[in-house]
Amino acid sequence: MEAIGTFFLVLSVGLTGNAFAIGLLVAALVFGGSHISGAHFNPAISFAFFLKKEINFNTFIGYVISQILGVFAASGVYLMLSNLVFYVEPPASTTIYQQTSIELIATFVLVFVYLNAFPTKHYKQNRSAGLIIGVTLTALILMSEDISGGILNPAISIGASLLDLISINGASYKYIPIYTLAPITGSVLATYLYKYLND
Repeated sequence: MEAIGTFFLVLSVGLTGNAFAIGLLVAALVFGGSHISGAHFNPAISFAFFLKKEINFNTFIGYVISQILGVFAASGVYLMLSNLVFYVEPPASTTIYQQTSIELIATFVLVFVYLNAFPTKHYKQNRSAGLIIGVTLTALILMSEDISGGILNPAISIGASLLDLISINGASYKYIPIYTLAPITGSVLATYLYKYLND
């Protein structure tokens, strides 16, 4: 489920680049997959649930590998459909400090909302959770896309960079630290705020 959900998430990013299309699809994917895997589709979200001890380390690693494989497969399908290589890089008009800051802030909000939408490890079917998460993601992409590209997901950078490197010897892998360290830091901060407010 994690691979499938991340596959379609990335395909929507590549084919449309439209925050509303991405958010609507994520809302549907969360609704359809939350009772199976939690519908994280993002290592930053999985890491938050690992910190909460809702999933163990082996499950966390399995989720991350599945998410990266989903991105890699989606990047390959995008290449087949468009003859273009999908990869992510921040706008040249902003600095690394601005890019890192917005990725951290936006992922913080995304993870905090997600933790509140699914407060238990049982991922009980919450009919409003998918819509809430989809709307939140749409808003965060719109808020951050001109500064960092609005990725908020380490798997997207890692999986897409891998295909970029293999297919055209591209160098988008150099942006992995921005799209990995900042979201994971945002995830940690959101998790501890959630625990502080709810314990």
